[in-house]
Amino acid sequence: DYGQNMELPVFNSEQPGATYYYSPMTVNNLGIVDHAHVYPDRTVGEHMHCHLYTDAIGKKGTNNVASLIMKTLRHLNILCKDSVGSELNIVFDNCCGQNKNNTVLRLAVWISQLAYFLEINFIFLVVGHTKNAADRLFNLLRVMYRKKNLYIFDQLVEALGMSRTITVHPTVSEDFLDYGNLFDFFYKKLTGQIKQNHIFSARQGDEIMIRESVLGQQHEEFIVPIMKKQFKDLDYREKVDLAETKLMTLEWEGINPYKVYELFKNFRPYVPVEFQSDPMYAEPSPEVLAKVKAEKVDRKEFRATLKK
Repeated sequence: DYGQNMELPVFNSEQPGATYYYSPMTVNNLGIVDHAHVYPDRTVGEHMHCHLYTDAIGKKGTNNVASLIMKTLRHLNILCKDSVGSELNIVFDNCCGQNKNNTVLRLAVWISQLAYFLEINFIFLVVGHTKNAADRLFNLLRVMYRKKNLYIFDQLVEALGMSRTITVHPTVSEDFLDYGNLFDFFYKKLTGQIKQNHIFSARQGDEIMIRESVLGQQHEEFIVPIMKKQFKDLDYREKVDLAETKLMTLEWEGINPYKVYELFKNFRPYVPVEFQSDPMYAEPSPEVLAKVKAEKVDRKEFRATLKK
């Protein structure tokens, strides 16, 4: 689940004053909860892995979610080539834009075809009942964030990592891969099969099993062939070799030039001197300044037209 967006810099220990009207850097945070985490005292319980990145690194799209799921599974060392896991269950909220879509759903088939698990279930909570462990742990994540002035990303990471039940993972642009392009190459899309269903399962084949719910005979499971015909007979090594040519780093245009300008021009004077040299407050390049100037002209013309 994605948590509510955070900001940098943020003035939480005082009145924001003039900065209230400025545009800070947006900070995205995706929480993935491991319900089988083993703590140092040998107790087992829920633990959230929070992936943290600014809008200079990426957005909150389908490829971002798929990439961070894979990053978390690798971090937890449960994607093992020399042994096959029995069953993997991942529970999502019902957000179509980020979770319940063709890119994320076909990830289940991809993981199963790489023989990491015998069965993979992607389970979506029904609308109106989407409160989960991530929502609860997001509150613990923000305890210190709500109390402090934070000026740079490293300070934010430190403030968010105070709870023993949360691990903060700073995310870099190389973490985001274009899984959508890869899956469009190998698989067909689940046209007309997404919104009404809530359980999507893959079992090391070229099919995906879909159910609306597990309510006995009321909602039966049905099977959808998803692999494109020309790839059905490929073995594991051939799929991996093809994937290496298709799975590329996700392209991202970066932060809005106007926000780059505001961070330097408006926020930097309010930031303590020791943090003003941080790259986040760097002076914009001539290209960025030209874009900002053009945007200001466009905004002025738009307001004039609107007023007229």
